[in-house]
Amino acid sequence: MGSMNKSSVVLLLFLSLFLFSGNVVEVEGAWCATPSGRFAGACFRNANCANVCASEGWPSGICDSYRCLCRREC
Repeated sequence: MGSMNKSSVVLLLFLSLFLFSGNVVEVEGAWCATPSGRFAGACFRNANCANVCASEGWPSGICDSYRCLCRREC
């Protein structure tokens, strides 16, 4: 009976962590992104992407899956 109590407690703790882990409040704003219209080739450096996005009027740019995404806060 003692091992069943231990496993019940462990299960209860695990479920508690699982249920309460989704209640995280995001402090940062959401980002809207669109692929760059001028970036040529595969994107490897965020700085290069950000420079091209700045020339397109976007405040930020990042590489994502080898493409340059221009971003701004929504």
